[in-house]
Formats: sequence, structure tokens, C-alpha cells
Amino acid sequence: MADGDRLLPELYDYIIDFLHDDHLSLRVCALVCRSWVPASRCHLFNHLKLTGSPPSPTRTWAENTQCRRIFATIRSSPHIASYIHKLSVVETNVVRPSTYRWVNGEITFPSLLQKLTGLRELEFHFPHPGSAGTKVSWSTMVFRDISDAMSTMFLNSLVLRQFSFNSVGDFIKIIDSCRRVKTLQLDHVDIATVTHISPTTLDQFFNAHSSAQILEEKKAEIENLILRSNSSYLIIQALLHSRSPLDLSCLRSLVISITPGSYSNVLDFLKSTPGLEKLEIEIDQEFDYDAYLDPKDTIDLSLLPSLRSLSFQSSVLLGRTEPLPWLYTTLSTIPSDSSKPNVLEELFLTCIVDKPPPSLTNQAFDNILGGWRNLDDLLIQPTFAAMRRFRLDFAIDNPIGDETVEMISQEFIKQLQNLRGKGVLEVDYCEVR
Repeated sequence: MADGDRLLPELYDYIIDFLHDDHLSLRVCALVCRSWVPASRCHLFNHLKLTGSPPSPTRTWAENTQCRRIFATIRSSPHIASYIHKLSVVETNVVRPSTYRWVNGEITFPSLLQKLTGLRELEFHFPHPGSAGTKVSWSTMVFRDISDAMSTMFLNSLVLRQFSFNSVGDFIKIIDSCRRVKTLQLDHVDIATVTHISPTTLDQFFNAHSSAQILEEKKAEIENLILRSNSSYLIIQALLHSRSPLDLSCLRSLVISITPGSYSNVLDFLKSTPGLEKLEIEIDQEFDYDAYLDPKDTIDLSLLPSLRSLSFQSSVLLGRTEPLPWLYTTLSTIPSDSSKPNVLEELFLTCIVDKPPPSLTNQAFDNILGGWRNLDDLLIQPTFAAMRRFRLDFAIDNPIGDETVEMISQEFIKQLQNLRGKGVLEVDYCEVR
């Protein structure tokens, strides 16, 4: 290439940036000349995905795994580790026993983590084990090695999906490595060993896993949190502890599940998130709405003055579970003070509706329809003047060939004439079978 045809090096880097998701072209670019190598490697190695390998027919472990190959590459070329900013650990081969995960048997994985000093995003994606299975858990030795490696990292994002901690102490040790995290996803993450923990015991766990130097560090100003768990009553206690590494006052987006045993903990948690702008609540089918209709037992939305998007996912099991009175009481907590106007712009409601039992009377059904009319009247009040969108999704659990549930859902929609007239109502249907 003649000197007159050359571009500034920054322009070559800029052009290569457009190939960030085309690995074949990036490999070709890396072979063109030495000056193109850094920009090409920056994208080639930015996101590393490890899927493991199934055991061989004659051994319980695989010999030449993806993890060992990348580990050997980094040992021979240590500078490559600086390009890796995101690591996804994915299980794609589930073999017997059902709890097998390749990380448990991969002895080089903790050593690989220790070498990835530039890592900023770490994800563990494990498949759903099925109704009869158990969530993934690591052996004591594996957990110790991995958690020790994570303690040296400066993560901005940590994702755990379909995982079970053996103890509260193990969970605390992991979140103690989140001193700079902005995004934390605990998606179907449980704690296996206890159903209740006292404040004194929790103090002891934090004392065991927090050094004096760590206690002096600034807390992580977390902005995004997903918490779906059957053990959220335990996890929330740890996150709210004074020694927790997370500053919840900076939280902007929250997805949280509510189970019958965690409701009071969720109420306490929301009191610590005054800056929340987006809230998604997924409510367990066994939740007893009627037990929490008293204003002091509802979610107090007046504590969330910055909330702009609110989503509820619930089950409408006619004659058994009716969430509308609870939802009405919750939305009524938004203050109507004109000096501090409500900024809620979007409201989403996903309802899982099934066929009602024969015992449901016409009078009971009329009462249910009245709940929808009350919601309609509430949402057109001046308090909700900022609302631009009310999205209603019906997930219809309908027997094949039976349109009863869809007809009932349409009756619900007919009660929302004011919202339809305001032009903010959106409705969609889907079948869950």
C-alpha cells in the first residue's frame, strides 16, 4: 500500500469497529498487518463464551475442553486476557446425574478466572432443570476456588441463573465481590439450607466474609437488579444489611418476585429504593391478595416518587384468586399532591387467566367485573395525568377448543371504557398451552 493511499490509524480502527459482530472478517483483519491486530482482537476476545464439553464415553470428564484451550492460550499470550471484558459460562450439555455441570469438573476454570483481570461482566447461565430437578450448586471446593477468584475482580455486572447456594454465607461471599457492580441478576437463585435466619447469625456471616479493608470501601451504586427467588426473604435480609456491599438508594430498575413468605421483606426492600424508575413485580400464584388489602400492608408507591414504569404479573383464577382489589389499593397509594405530580407514564398488567370453576356464580362474576371498572375509574383521575400507556396482556390457560377464557378476558376489557377513550389502552392475548 502506497504512502499516499494510507489513512490515519484511528480511521482503520474506526472501520474495524463496524465489524464487531463479524468474527470471520475480524480474523481476516488481524492477519492483514500488525497495526490492525489490536483493534481486531479487541472485538474478537471482548466476549468469551464457555459452553463446556460433555464427558467422553470412557471418562467422566472431557480432555480437551474449550476452557482448557483458552487457558493455555492466555498462558502463552498473557496480553490477550486484557481484551476479555465479558465472560458467559453456559451449560448446554446436561447429562446424568441431572445436577452435573461442567464447571464442577473443570479444574482450570478458577485459574482462568484469576487471569481475566480486565473482566467486567460475568454470567452463569444454567438450564432449567425441570419440575423434578434441582438447581445447580457447586461443591465446597469448587465454590471456594471460584469465589476466591471473583474476590479479586472489579465487576460491573454479575448474572446468576438457575443456581442454588448451599448457605447464606456462600451467598454473602459472592455479593461481597460486587463492590463495583452496576447490574446484578439473581434469576431463580435460591439458598438451600435454611428457612429463617436471625440478625445475630447474619452479622456473624458478614463478619466471617468481610475484611477490615473491605469494610472501609465505598458501596457499589447498583442501578439494575433482578431478584427472582424462592429464598428472597433471606436474600433481601442480606442485601439490606448495614454491611451489604450494595447501595440500594441508587437503584433505577428492579424486577422482583413475590412469594407468600417474602411479601413483608419486599415491602421493606422497596423502602430502600427511593430513586426507582422502573419496577416489575411478578406475583406467585399462591399469593393471598385478600390478606393484604389493608393500606398498611400494601406496597406504598408514594415512597417511589421517580417511578415512571410499573409492571405487575399475576394470576386471575376466577372464584379462587382475584388481584384487582389489591392492585387498586396499591395504585391508590400514589399521592394526588399537585405540588409533586405523579410521573408514572407506563403501567403494564399481565394476567394469567384460566377457566373458572362451575361454582362461580353470576353475582361473584359481576363483583369481579366491578373491580375492573374501579381500576378504570382510578386510572383516569388527575393523579395519573402523566400516564401515556396502559398495557394489558392476557395469558390464556384455555383447554383446547374451549374459548371460555378468551370470552371472559374480553368482558374484562369492556369495563375499561374510560382508558380506551383516553387512547392509552393496549391489549394483547397469548395462549400458555
